[in-house]
Parts: sequence; structure tokens; C-alpha cells
Amino acid sequence: MRCFRSKGWLEQLIHPWLGRAAVCICICAGFACGWGQQTSTPSLHQRSEMNQDQSEADANRAIDSAQEPSSLADDVWGSYQFDHSNDSIELDLDRNKLAGYITRLGDAETDSNTPLTFFFDRSSIDGGEINFQTRVVHGVWYSFRGTIVRGDGKVRADEGYYVLRGVLAVHHPESGRDKSADEMIERREVRFKSMPQ
Repeated sequence: MRCFRSKGWLEQLIHPWLGRAAVCICICAGFACGWGQQTSTPSLHQRSEMNQDQSEADANRAIDSAQEPSSLADDVWGSYQFDHSNDSIELDLDRNKLAGYITRLGDAETDSNTPLTFFFDRSSIDGGEINFQTRVVHGVWYSFRGTIVRGDGKVRADEGYYVLRGVLAVHHPESGRDKSADEMIERREVRFKSMPQ
């Protein structure tokens, strides 16, 4: 009975329950007002005639420019020699998709003997033709158009079993950082042998 006689006995009795009740009321009111997760009902939206015509034209253009499946052998992926002994082109072909990169040692004053990697930015395979462009690294980027043919190697593990043959372009953008129309381009015919595996 002592607690009833002390000052604030009512506060001691009601205070813990009052806080909990207030929190429950706020949460329930919040869900009723939409604080909880709202879901929308999926529905189809009508396209305007102009958008529909444009979509059909885009689809037809994509069909017309569709690339042929790769006619290259399944085992042409791997490393190919590049300009110097420590340089290489790495090709990865997976289900008609081409990825890869060029690695070489820098030859400018600022990057002399520094390994540089030029990842493919754009690439494609159309039948037996391979095309790729690299990203710009230290003011240079590469593009290639060609194919892979059988070389002099007797087995796949031999150097030169395959040869990457085509035209390599070395681009020197005027800005030094971005690809642009104002750039110096050096083109040359190349034959890069596959490296031993």
C-alpha cells in the first residue's frame, strides 16, 4: 500500500502502458493511411499510333540487320600474339558473343613498360567476320575487322594453329580521352598467331 500513498502512484501505474499504447495506435493509424507496402494492380497500357509504328520499324530494322551465327570453330578462343613478345589479344567467344581485351606494354614517356589493358568496348561476330573496338587508354584505342583462319600449327596446342587475320586500326583521338571524329588513324593488315595452349 505504500506505493499508493507516495506521490505519483498513478503515473507509476499508467506510464509504462501509456507509451506502448501510443506506439500501437501510431502504427495502426499509419497502416490505415497507407504507410505499409502498397501494391499496384498490373495492367496493359495502350501505345499511341506513332510509338507503335516506330516500334514496328525498329523491329523490322533489327531483323534486316540480324547477324549470321558464327561460322568459326568452337575452339578459336584464347590468346593471340600482338605487336611485341609481351603483348597479346585475348578473345572469348560464347554463343555468338565476342568479348576480350588487348594487353601491351606502354611505350609513351609517361607509361613506358607499364602493362596496359584495352577492354573491348564494342564487338560482334557475323558469320566468320570478327569486329571489335577497345576503350581509350592513355590516348589510344584499337579497332579490328577480320576473321580467324587455320594456320600452320599441327594441333591446337601449337603456336599458330589459328591466325587472327584482318585490318587493325590504331586510333589517336585529338582529345586524348574520348573517341572522336578528329583523330589520327594508322591502319595496317595483320596476321596474329594463336599462342600455345
